[in-house]
Amino acid sequence: MAKVVNIFNDYYDIQESWIRRQIDNLKYDSFIDLNAAKKEIEGAGLVAFVDHHSLQQFRESNLSVTGKKKLSAALRTYKKRDNRKLTTRRLDIDISLQAHQVLETMAAESGLTKIQIIEQLLLNEREKQINYA
Repeated sequence: MAKVVNIFNDYYDIQESWIRRQIDNLKYDSFIDLNAAKKEIEGAGLVAFVDHHSLQQFRESNLSVTGKKKLSAALRTYKKRDNRKLTTRRLDIDISLQAHQVLETMAAESGLTKIQIIEQLLLNEREKQINYA
């Protein structure tokens, strides 16, 4: 549980945003009582999460065990993506079924991830272009 406590000590703005989205999207399983959590935020208004202590207090008194696990996972994902922004870029593409099947086969045969294969193909193709230019 130490890892969960540590991740909650950072990214307070992300935690607040996550909590508000859970309420807006009626994620009942994230809260002990969704309606009570919603009323608490509405009652406090703009100062609902005025400091880290108030966010921590809200989290402890309103999030269910499931909610804490989901928030922890969301924060770990955010941290990982935030750290990777310095060296990587996210790419969301659609490829043909045939190309996807070839990629899956290449990954299984080579032991590489699909991302590693795509990166190798791109870098190798670029090197060929430079060498033949």
